[in-house]
Amino acid sequence: FPHVEHALRLAIAKHEFHPSQLYKLDATVKERPKPKAFEISDDGEFLQHERDASPKDYPSFRALYDPLIVYFEILQYFIIASGNVPASQQVVLGCSEYLRILYQIYMHYEWSAVLQYHFMFHHRRLAEMREGNYAGWRIMDAEIASLHL
Repeated sequence: FPHVEHALRLAIAKHEFHPSQLYKLDATVKERPKPKAFEISDDGEFLQHERDASPKDYPSFRALYDPLIVYFEILQYFIIASGNVPASQQVVLGCSEYLRILYQIYMHYEWSAVLQYHFMFHHRRLAEMREGNYAGWRIMDAEIASLHL
């Protein structure tokens, strides 16, 4: 993955990669400015943080799909290299099943809803993967679907 910075590969391996930054894994996209959201805290402090991804950031299925493939390839590489056979099986099967599910969702729902579903789903999988559980990629999340689809 020569076009992906070492720090990004490491963040993926440690399950610390922020899903809205998938665009950083797309070799055809130049660095985008990080979209910011601003708010004032209860203490009156000015807070700045990255906002969630939007259809403007990922205007098409392909804009999400291509870097997501790279993410999955890097994830699979690190899990397989760890020698953990059950986790490797979960990741390989889960990634392909998730891509199939994501495409089905894309075919039936508005694009903005698909993006919301994906990014919330991805965040949940990160928490599970930090615990060593990779099985969640294979199952559509009914709770998230009820919120966004």
